[in-house]
Amino acid sequence: MTIYQVTQCVHFLEGEAYHSYGIRCDSAEVSDLSCDRTKVEKLAGLCNRLALDPVHLVDVAEDFLAEESAWK
Repeated sequence: MTIYQVTQCVHFLEGEAYHSYGIRCDSAEVSDLSCDRTKVEKLAGLCNRLALDPVHLVDVAEDFLAEESAWK
């Protein structure tokens, strides 16, 4: 069984630190999806509930980012 987890990274931009979050499982990882941990936690939960095959994680991440940018 594949379990998706939220990952956290610290980045520096013009000397200022910020945190971003991504998703990983046993065989796949996508980092820096969002600075909103809650949104990424919901996405990871959905991937877990649907038992997403890791080969589809990149596609799901792209859809997530497209949806995020559509609301800006």
